[in-house]
Amino acid sequence: MPVDWTRTAALLALAAALHAWAPGAAAQAGATPQPDDMINALKPARQRNLQVRPTPQPEAIAPIAPVAPAPVAAPAPVPVTVQAPAPTPAPGGVLLSSPAKPPAAMVVSAPAAVPAPVKPTPTPTPLSPLEPPPSLSLAIPFEVNSARLRPESGPVLGNLVAAMLSPDLKGQRFVIEGHTDASGNPATNLRLSQARADEVRLYLVALGVNPGRLRAVGKGSTEPANQRDPLSADNRRVRVVTIE
Repeated sequence: MPVDWTRTAALLALAAALHAWAPGAAAQAGATPQPDDMINALKPARQRNLQVRPTPQPEAIAPIAPVAPAPVAAPAPVPVTVQAPAPTPAPGGVLLSSPAKPPAAMVVSAPAAVPAPVKPTPTPTPLSPLEPPPSLSLAIPFEVNSARLRPESGPVLGNLVAAMLSPDLKGQRFVIEGHTDASGNPATNLRLSQARADEVRLYLVALGVNPGRLRAVGKGSTEPANQRDPLSADNRRVRVVTIE
């Protein structure tokens, strides 16, 4: 997409004017989130886990593995031989018949082995739901029904640039979401939220943030921060979401 140099120059001039804005006006507008607060809110979860120092545990003793009993072999079959009775001689010492052949040896088989009981398969534990990505909601002032930034938005956006350029967030990518309240036409709110998200993205790029790290998305009034009051001013915000 071609770069709109006129708009970029206007944003740079606006940034210079916002940095020169009187600090007293920022105090009247309310507390401004500091870069450290923004870094902690946008830091990826994996980096937060790396900062947790594990508690030293006593050296564990390896359990002794149980010795399995030696398998007992089944007794070998014992052949049983049945002897035939000796022939009885007839009177006069003459054998009436030849001796009968002994029957074949009888083999007694060992009893069949009893199969081992089958262990039931444990039911898998359901996975826990994924945690939402790190995010930060900012009340960035715009002109009424416009995507033009107001001067009092300078300190907030300046601190956001400092947080994104810090070593903790360097190279991290973000989604800039624009949100509106429920007043007005939903289609108009969606276009306005997209234009405001684009404006904030261009402002951050003009102050040195790599454009490849930022993506602007308009949400309109579909995701209110205050669901009980769709017309609340809390719903008019810019939300920065870390892409993990």
